[in-house]
Amino acid sequence: MTTTITAPTRNIALVTARVVAGLLGSVQLAGATYFLFIAPEEAVWVNLWLDVPIVALTLSGILLKLGIAFLPGLSAARRIGMGFVAFPLGIVLTLVKITAYSEQESVVFLVFDAVLFLLLALSWRATRR
Repeated sequence: MTTTITAPTRNIALVTARVVAGLLGSVQLAGATYFLFIAPEEAVWVNLWLDVPIVALTLSGILLKLGIAFLPGLSAARRIGMGFVAFPLGIVLTLVKITAYSEQESVVFLVFDAVLFLLLALSWRATRR
């Protein structure tokens, strides 16, 4: 009697999304660490009522992206769901940073967040088949 075992197919879009989320989260964490702890005098601060929520939400988005990439044992659906929460959070925070803090270089993060969203949408579509 012969049995054949087929390996589960890899969701290439999800693997790529995990890599992009890991790189994006790591770069953002390095930037946050630099401006919060290493060189806080280089940071631009508007006022306490805006700065504290922005920093807290930014760190939350960073942790979500790092979770997508590195948390072991998460299902594909959970990773995709975390990404669908991180995406709008990242977009809104980047738009606030561009307008309130005059950080035009943050447009790069908009592009990478859009790429991450596209990859997550493709991976969600692949899991629905």
